[in-house]
Amino acid sequence: MPKLIHFSRDQSGEGYVDLAIVVLVIFVLMAMLLSVYPIFTVQQSLNNTVRHIARTAEITGNAGIEIDTLLENISSVKPDSLTWNTTWKDPSAKTIQLKTPFTVTAKKLVPLQIIGPLFGEPLVIKIEVSASASGISEVYYK
Repeated sequence: MPKLIHFSRDQSGEGYVDLAIVVLVIFVLMAMLLSVYPIFTVQQSLNNTVRHIARTAEITGNAGIEIDTLLENISSVKPDSLTWNTTWKDPSAKTIQLKTPFTVTAKKLVPLQIIGPLFGEPLVIKIEVSASASGISEVYYK
């Protein structure tokens, strides 16, 4: 009987169990951070893209053909949708008169995989990321 009591009081392996739990928690946190990281990179890239679109619209005074060409040739994230808030000089040609302010808003859906089971479809949540930029047209139309 004394050996059993001595065995239950012996706690020499307790540190290994604590270390295993801490390592498991650290790995779970790292996996979570790595799964969320693409959202931040898409947000930053979308901000740069929208700033580039706004600057192009300021210089050209046009939000039509030039912006479409820019989006075709851009190497960063391409937005799913663009929304313009301005007073158009010619709505069909999407021209913006000199000193007319505008705001462009871009939106992109980013998939975030929560759980990837061995069999079946992974659980994916789509998060909408948006960015906006403002500008003033620098082109005068007669």
